[in-house]
Amino acid sequence: MNLAVFASALAVAGSDPVQTPPAAPPPAPPASPAPAKPAASPPSIDSMLQAPPAPPAPPTPARPPASSTSIDSILQNLSGPDQTTDSEEEAGANVAPGPTPYDKLDVKTYDRAVRETAAAARARSGRMDGGWTLAGADGRALYRFQFVDRGGETDGAWRDLNGGRGLEGSGVIAQIDYDGAKLMLRFYEAGPEDPVVVSVAAGAAGAWAGNLSRKGATTSVQLKRE
Repeated sequence: MNLAVFASALAVAGSDPVQTPPAAPPPAPPASPAPAKPAASPPSIDSMLQAPPAPPAPPTPARPPASSTSIDSILQNLSGPDQTTDSEEEAGANVAPGPTPYDKLDVKTYDRAVRETAAAARARSGRMDGGWTLAGADGRALYRFQFVDRGGETDGAWRDLNGGRGLEGSGVIAQIDYDGAKLMLRFYEAGPEDPVVVSVAAGAAGAWAGNLSRKGATTSVQLKRE
């Protein structure tokens, strides 16, 4: 074969190459089987111990015994022993004891308590507190006064010892002026037109001396504590 023939043969081969079929795709990998679920394991001893116990079954109530309905049993229940409950006994034990009856008091102890109470009341009261009697120069009692002296504020009532019955001869003192050394009282017997004025001053031995003005007349008087 000459060179020209060989060249032409190569040219023909380069212009129409041989068609090579495409390669086949690789096969798909086989599907993996699904994992099997593990079998349930039996409960452990610890889990059984930690679980709360089942509630006990309620007890079956017992039937009450048949009560006797005889007359004797009814009377025995009505007149039986003391039915006081524990709560009532405890409540009674907590009650403060009442005052001691007079018939069980010691006489000396009672008298001392009365004197101490009266002394304490006088200590809290003013000088004029208590009962007083107004008498004339001849010593005859004319009026009785009862004062409530709170140590600066004094109230009082009067009573005529020689006239009037019940409320007719008594009343409230309308005006009291007291400065520790002098005392003036004004009250009305029959009405506003019938004033009575007592003016006294402190004297020796606790007596107060002065004048009484009543119905236009003035008399000497003394005021003494009862």
